[in-house]
Amino acid sequence: MTTTIQRNPPRAAETQPTERPSVQTPAQPPAQNMAVRGGTGADGFQPVAGTAGTQTAARLGVTPAGAAEVRTTSATPVAPAALSPSELRSAQQAISNASDGRDATAVSEWLRNNPDPAKQAAFMDMMFHFGPVAGGILDSVQRLPEADRARLSQALDNAFRAGAVSPQELSAAVATSGRGAQPGASHEGLAGIIAGTGNPDLIETYAKAELDIVRANGSIDPQRSAAVATALAGMPPDRLQRFLAANPEGMAEVIKNINASGPDASSSPALGRLLDAAGRINPPTAETVKLFTDSIDKLGENRESRAAAARFFTQHGDAVLASPTMRDEAGSLRQDGQKKMSEFFTRTLFSPPQDYAGSDAFRQHMMQRLQGMSDGLARHANENPPSMDAKRNARLMGSLVGAIEGGFQVSVDELNQRNEAAKGMVDLLFSAKSLLPDLPIPGAGKLRDLTVEQLQRWVTSSIQERAEDPSKAIPFHRAFGERIANPDLRTDYDAGRSDAFVNRQRRLT
Repeated sequence: MTTTIQRNPPRAAETQPTERPSVQTPAQPPAQNMAVRGGTGADGFQPVAGTAGTQTAARLGVTPAGAAEVRTTSATPVAPAALSPSELRSAQQAISNASDGRDATAVSEWLRNNPDPAKQAAFMDMMFHFGPVAGGILDSVQRLPEADRARLSQALDNAFRAGAVSPQELSAAVATSGRGAQPGASHEGLAGIIAGTGNPDLIETYAKAELDIVRANGSIDPQRSAAVATALAGMPPDRLQRFLAANPEGMAEVIKNINASGPDASSSPALGRLLDAAGRINPPTAETVKLFTDSIDKLGENRESRAAAARFFTQHGDAVLASPTMRDEAGSLRQDGQKKMSEFFTRTLFSPPQDYAGSDAFRQHMMQRLQGMSDGLARHANENPPSMDAKRNARLMGSLVGAIEGGFQVSVDELNQRNEAAKGMVDLLFSAKSLLPDLPIPGAGKLRDLTVEQLQRWVTSSIQERAEDPSKAIPFHRAFGERIANPDLRTDYDAGRSDAFVNRQRRLT
């Protein structure tokens, strides 16, 4: 029996030209004995006409970066089973409705009403015969609750492992038209479903398909790069490390493009998700440190990205600062490292938005890190001369303090965020006042005794009085430098601090 489904013609897409997908949709999927009429060759990733293209986490239907751990595949795959005539008709209709409506609800409902994994595998087998239409349906999950998205991921995972959806079919489901560069065409919805499978082979197949399209179209594709990052965040740590090590050029493309322009720059959780996934690789590797340092100039005003970067540095800051690309043999940050860390602190400490998740904890971590470095130097107070390790540590501490001051100065000078920078400095100092020495403040008393209001007045007036050089008006470096009793180590600290501040490279991305 041949079942014919009457479908509405594809809706006009206002934001991108119609292009034929790379894989032509068959009039009849093999072995299914059906014909789907009307627009089956349309690009399933074209947005519905008139739909806003914002990429916020709510519209993407994904949880915030770092909110969930990776789920790994463990169940034995279930092979597809033949559908009854009524099941076949309802499956065909669900696929048709979801494709025409640019909404995966109908497909999700079919899976909910047919919980047998064998039936679901047969459904996925049928849907993926339509190439980009299948990808378009799985990208249209904005309205679905988390449980429904998880059901889609589980069904896809089982179908892939059972062989009902082949790697070639999965790759063919990734639409090429529009290059993902139009609002609403980011593929982050699809990538979220892919990530939710926790299946590293499936995720890698999808990520490589997207990367191939990015490379084929001139390597400029912020939205598609965000989709790759979203998918990779679903990989288990060991497989993500293997992917990072095996695909350095591809990852360079992803980081180059991500958060580059449009609404994604401030709202997409993709970079934050990838940084959190990299942070789960422990101990950290050269590849994860590079991912972090290369991402610094992509943080911008994105709260998710800032929060994840702060979490990564809190957990793996020692590895970042010890990286040969960041630190020289004398212990100081290299010039590129000075620039990167200054921008990192600009974004995480001194420029808006400062209310990202975990911002208070990150300020406390930075003050405690400096306090720990200061305590380490105190153990060498009476050495003459101090050890080379102690001298290197003094220079590194000075570099870190100089980078923090550089971040403050950049926020004042380049971003013209004088008030926000002042607030950030106050919050930083007040987050761990007990760690500070009895540094006298002219006309205000001792630093550790000031209230937050007094600190705010002092920082603000200092900037106003020394508008030409705000960093010198606020002796942040003295709060730690004056605790160094060994004069040789104090000299090293001052040298490292001066180099990091004076030689920092300005001009934020």
